[in-house]
Amino acid sequence: MARGVANPRFRNITPGIETLPCSFSLPRHRHLRAYATVVLAGCFEESGYTGRIRATAGDVLIHPALDCHENQMISAGVKLIRLEWPDLTGVGGLWHIDNVDEIARAAEKSPADAVPLLHELLSSRSDRSPGQRNDWPDLLLTDLASDASLELGAWAEQYGLAQETVSRGFLAAYGVAPSVLRAELRTRKAWLRITRGSEPLSRIAAETGFADQAHMTRWVQRITGGSPAQWRRCGS
Repeated sequence: MARGVANPRFRNITPGIETLPCSFSLPRHRHLRAYATVVLAGCFEESGYTGRIRATAGDVLIHPALDCHENQMISAGVKLIRLEWPDLTGVGGLWHIDNVDEIARAAEKSPADAVPLLHELLSSRSDRSPGQRNDWPDLLLTDLASDASLELGAWAEQYGLAQETVSRGFLAAYGVAPSVLRAELRTRKAWLRITRGSEPLSRIAAETGFADQAHMTRWVQRITGGSPAQWRRCGS
């Protein structure tokens, strides 16, 4: 994982336990580094690259590298553990563990020591959380992530929806137009390959759906604040 190009637009986390005010909410924002959120109490909603979720006590939300999302508190007294997370796959998700007390006790002593414990719990005793939504905006997100050439009008017709309804509904759900989110997902996929490998940039651009390398460079610069060449020079 590249160490990073300085960019004040990225938000950082403070590992440890935190209680959020009931009025707390965050508009769409980005994180460069991966992290895990363990919900100890309360409920909040998040919409982003992983989809739309409603997280409650016992849920574990893994935010992968170069993630982007917005948050809205649903109940008062949301209590969380935030932990730095070793992102090896670039994939996030929402899981549930039955007993978070063990993680809380470890995090109170040392957030760093809670990371391998959480990894063990997720590997051995976790289930997918029912808090993951799965209606048409989320289906569209999945299809946008997998098909760089997806035509929005054809997709809307397939599901019996008007294209204007799809555009407005997706914007309301995710805070961004479908075409922009598709470009962001394509850029993130390219950035992961740029920072985690040494293959030619032209090949990455072609295989991730960009018109050419210059097109990819503009989007990487726009989202991360650094060019592909700068990220490569950062090393791993």
